[in-house]
Amino acid sequence: MEPASISCATRPPEPEGPGPALTVAMNEALLLGSLRQHELTAAADSANVRLQKEIGEHKRTEIALHRAQALLAAHADELEGVVTERTTQLAATNQQLEAFVYSIAHDLRAPLRTMQGFSQLLVEESGPALSATGRDFADRINKSAQFMDAMLSDLLAFSRTSQEQVVLTAVNLGRVIDSVLSHLRKDMEEKGARVEAFGPWPVLLAHEPTLAQLLFNLVSNALKFCAPGVRPVVRLRAQERGEFARVWVEDNGVGIAPEHQEQIFRVFTRLQGEKYQGTGIGLAIVQKGVERMGGRVGVESGPDPGCRFWFELRKYP
Repeated sequence: MEPASISCATRPPEPEGPGPALTVAMNEALLLGSLRQHELTAAADSANVRLQKEIGEHKRTEIALHRAQALLAAHADELEGVVTERTTQLAATNQQLEAFVYSIAHDLRAPLRTMQGFSQLLVEESGPALSATGRDFADRINKSAQFMDAMLSDLLAFSRTSQEQVVLTAVNLGRVIDSVLSHLRKDMEEKGARVEAFGPWPVLLAHEPTLAQLLFNLVSNALKFCAPGVRPVVRLRAQERGEFARVWVEDNGVGIAPEHQEQIFRVFTRLQGEKYQGTGIGLAIVQKGVERMGGRVGVESGPDPGCRFWFELRKYP
């Protein structure tokens, strides 16, 4: 018999572990990753802290803003109440002052007329017995009384324009212009004036007596303030501007310097007082009348002679 054979299988070689260099590289990578993760976490935490801080500051700012807005609204309401109260007091004071002016102006006219009448009688009855100087003095008294009476008369008209009840109704502008020109016909003929009125005329929402007064003042001024030897030329026309109509009164007079155009609507303003007679109240009446009817007034005057006065009133629907 053949001896039995025994075979022995050999084990495969076990894999070798990483080398020392690779191990060091892997450890360094893991360390760097850990450090990077730590840095990112720290940066995220820092950013989160900053964000929370900014959110807190924003909320505090928002709260402070709401408080400031509430305080501002309360202050505005308080200020509006004060302004309303002061406006009411001022309106009452103005009414009292205008009533006082009206009373004084009315009461002063009687003694002025007495002065005027007696000075005129003095010249007429005792003229031969008076010296030339005496007659001159009496004549000056008479003229001064007449001028002051005219001032008081215009002041009364201004007070009436300020105080009287103004009820706005439909007013035919053409009819008012015809009436005004009819009342001024004598002045127009004496000066040889040419007055041109260009229609068509709109129907205005106005107070007819006030409208007639301010047109009378504007046209009479246009006839008055003209250079010596120059024939007055006055043009009236209307221009529609949406819901409003602008009425123009243009002349070829002496004009108004730009620096004086804001002053002419003030009471007792007389830019040409030495050359032209007037009380300085006519344009103040114009402005007050236009304002009482809810409109605007203005003037244009350039280097060329003449003025272009205008006022705007709402058209009747």
